Amino acid sequence: MANRRRRTSDNNNDPPPPTVCGSSTRHPVYHGIRNRAGKWVSEIREPSKSSRIWLGTYRTPEMAAAAYDVAALALKGSYAILNFPESNYSSMLPKSPTSDDIRAAAAGAAAARARANEVISDAEDSSGGGNPVDK
Repeated sequence: MANRRRRTSDNNNDPPPPTVCGSSTRHPVYHGIRNRAGKWVSEIREPSKSSRIWLGTYRTPEMAAAAYDVAALALKGSYAILNFPESNYSSMLPKSPTSDDIRAAAAGAAAARARANEVISDAEDSSGGGNPVDK
């Protein structure tokens, strides 16, 4: 019974607030990524094993999170918890569940996320969405 959590109130179903640790390098929103020396790294644990698959080092947390998503789908299928559940990764899934194939698919998803972010950024710049300049 020592492992059971006490309920603070009967009507409170809200999850506890996230804890922020000063020394943590994990991202507060995305699963499977962390900050390492100014870059974002992504890795995933293999189901039923203690080993991890290294997915790579990326410039942005979004790229690393997309890499994690493809690997999670390849390893866990519909049970995967995704960072971007609205994204369609079906065409990027690896043909076989080997570490090398998963790593290659993850790199492809990260590159696609980077291209998508660049297109959005370029569209915002060309639409004049910034602050007007005083003349």
